[in-house]
Amino acid sequence: MFENIVGQETAKKTIGSMIETGCIPHALLFVGPYGVGKGETALDLARMLLCENGPGSGCSACSSCNRSSKIEHPDLHVLFPFKPPPKTAGSYGPWADELVNHKKVIAGELYAPIVYERGRQIVVDLVREVNERLQESSFEGGRKVCVILNADRLNAVTSNTMLKILEEPPDGVHFILTAERLSSVLPTITSRSSVVRFRRLTETEIAAGLENMFGVEPDSSISNAAMAEGSLKTAKAFAFENKADVRTKAFDLYRTVASGRIDEVVTQVLPYVRSRDVVEAEELIGGFTLFTRSILNKKYGIAFRNGGCSEIITALSDVTDLVALRNLSVKLEESIEMLGRNVNISTVLTSIFYEINDTYKYQKH
Repeated sequence: MFENIVGQETAKKTIGSMIETGCIPHALLFVGPYGVGKGETALDLARMLLCENGPGSGCSACSSCNRSSKIEHPDLHVLFPFKPPPKTAGSYGPWADELVNHKKVIAGELYAPIVYERGRQIVVDLVREVNERLQESSFEGGRKVCVILNADRLNAVTSNTMLKILEEPPDGVHFILTAERLSSVLPTITSRSSVVRFRRLTETEIAAGLENMFGVEPDSSISNAAMAEGSLKTAKAFAFENKADVRTKAFDLYRTVASGRIDEVVTQVLPYVRSRDVVEAEELIGGFTLFTRSILNKKYGIAFRNGGCSEIITALSDVTDLVALRNLSVKLEESIEMLGRNVNISTVLTSIFYEINDTYKYQKH
């Protein structure tokens, strides 16, 4: 059961107990950081619930299991952030094809490092369609399952559309929702769901997952796991998508801003003045966060691995104090929230660069 889910023993045990006792809530909400297996577990549980031999059978080869694994079962509905359907009839076909292809990526690749654009919502047209189908009879006379990935992308309209069926679900209907933060899900959804927590993965778990599931070489697995912030999806992106280049860029920017004069902060932010690449901005901030954490670990005497950055980490840790590092950590977290509110990217990065410069400024006097 859940043999392809890395780590998360507590969550898997909790869900396994529900299956064994037959006490499966009509709505489950899986909450935890990005890339730790929430969506994979949700889809695996959906497959079990629709299995011809029962959820606890251990089957993975019946017709229902095969179709569920491909997200092709008529009683399995999967919702995720996507662009709204076009208003012109001629453009609808390509949009529908893109929707189907995205489902294939979700179904066909374990821990696919998918990052949805900020502001991308779960499409209300699709929510209404699924809502109607869930209230109809099951196609195959069994359960019906709706998996909602990134449930925090349900806005007020889509949440209210789902609310009625969440409050009074027909027999045999199950919802499995995922979200990174419980606070980001509307209270009306949270109050009707049983919450299962997912934790950040350890570096050892991530490295083993990269090696055993994706064939990454041991040395590369260890280095990618160290940069992944507890996320197997992030580590996989580093291993296969050259995301390490962005992380290296983040380290270089951090070092330059930390050791430079105040006027150099403006110079460093200029390339981002007209940038609309929120994903890159988030990845840069992720690199800043990792660098800050490495410096903090150094001050506490905790072992760290950060490529060839050992000397600069040691130098910066010697010239700052814990209060300054704490303030910088808070600023980095606030910046991610600001990007989520669509604050201008250059404004966000300028604020971060000034904070980094201020954190280490007295080393230059």
